[in-house]
Amino acid sequence: MSDREIELKLICEPAELERVRRAPVLLRLKQGRASGKHLHSIYFDTDDLALGQNGMALRLRRKGKNFVQTLKTEADKTGAGSVARDIGEYEAQLPGDASAPDLNKLPEELRGRIRKLANGHAIAPRLVSDIRRTVQNIATPEGDLIELALDRGALQAGGQDAPVSEIELELKQGSPASLYRVALDLNEIAELRIGHKSKSERGFALLHGQAPGAVKAEAVLIDGHATLADAYEIVLRHCLVHLMANEEAAAERRSPEGLHQMRVALRRARSAFEIFKPVIGGDLAGHLAAEAKWLANELGAARDLDVFTSDILEPVDLDPERAAGLQKRVADARDEAWARALDVLHSRRYTRFLLEYGLFLTEKNWHVKRKAPAFARDFAGAALDKRLAKAAKLGREIDGLEGDERHELRKRLKKLRYALHFFSSLYDPEEVKPYLKYLSQMQDVFGGLNDLATAHDILARLSDGKEMRETASRILAWHEKRAEKDWKGAIRLWKRFAGTAPFWREKTA
Repeated sequence: MSDREIELKLICEPAELERVRRAPVLLRLKQGRASGKHLHSIYFDTDDLALGQNGMALRLRRKGKNFVQTLKTEADKTGAGSVARDIGEYEAQLPGDASAPDLNKLPEELRGRIRKLANGHAIAPRLVSDIRRTVQNIATPEGDLIELALDRGALQAGGQDAPVSEIELELKQGSPASLYRVALDLNEIAELRIGHKSKSERGFALLHGQAPGAVKAEAVLIDGHATLADAYEIVLRHCLVHLMANEEAAAERRSPEGLHQMRVALRRARSAFEIFKPVIGGDLAGHLAAEAKWLANELGAARDLDVFTSDILEPVDLDPERAAGLQKRVADARDEAWARALDVLHSRRYTRFLLEYGLFLTEKNWHVKRKAPAFARDFAGAALDKRLAKAAKLGREIDGLEGDERHELRKRLKKLRYALHFFSSLYDPEEVKPYLKYLSQMQDVFGGLNDLATAHDILARLSDGKEMRETASRILAWHEKRAEKDWKGAIRLWKRFAGTAPFWREKTA
């Protein structure tokens, strides 16, 4: 049997599960009585976990005297709004004495794909999931039917255990938007976080033994015939996926690059809302842009101190004894900033932001203004012209720019670069490449200059006493010499860039 699941997973501490179970909103919406289940599942894969790495989970689960074989495949998240998961599911009954999956019970295409992935390697038990589940059906006033599952238990793989305490909201009938609305209600009652991984993904991570790494944004792909509304949805979803892809690295592993990529994703989302605002949007778009700004600011102090430590403090050859006091203050301030960042990433407000963002994409709760162009390509050129004009207005005076004006030019160039990334698939890659190259090089130089300006503020705040102030002066002097040379390079780069014809404009004969 083939089916599709659209589900939204929330994780929490065990005590929060009981708070959710007794939530007034669920008592009002529940249909029938809750039921309890003991779910003992065995997941199968190759020794190199080829199935799991390709978005597949193959399991056997005891049901009465028999087994249910299930293959789950990760599907396109477009219909689910990126936070919820759209999953393909294929079930078959196996006898009670079965000890392994029966691939002949699967559709021929999937059977062939699994055998190709296995490449002759044995498909054997790799993970055990032992879960106590309470299931309750709930019906919304709009007529949507949702299965609510409260799960407690453990995953066992490779001699390691991982506890499970989570909520699954699975859509049985109606609109995926109902999952977000119920989740938003529950988030006001209990401390919840979005669960980005299935149980099998979490279990197989025990076998991998590798910490999740930071992920850079992939290319944004917009079809040349896409409408303006299509492009809006694609770009905003792309930013949300980029944000969530780095959450585990930042929130669970305290990865500086993971945190940086989260802030990049938030800046890109804010730029997207701003770019499209003249032609498409809505009240919730403004709210989401404001929340993205709040979140980026809350994560900013940790990022600034990460950069200060690696790019400002470490390259300078300092006397260990004389620098020890300042280094200790920087390390303490960095720990404090990271503690704040982690608190925010575990907060209800952050969870609410993700749920509201997902709901916005699922409902497509925006409107295209009456005089807006119908197609993305017609809008892209005007949007790029606007951002280039803003940068050029300051760039024409680049020889005389000082601190704040340099910082403003950096921001304008960054917005132009984001816009180019959003729309570059609408143009010839060979024409886009030189433009992006110049922008990337300039951003590197401007970024370094901005890091130095931030270093002045950090050192002014943390340096106390003659010895620390002398150390701070030496650090700044070392970097100021390099910055003067870098700024001259930035001027040359700008002049080359300014002389490059914008590729998006129609060429005249």
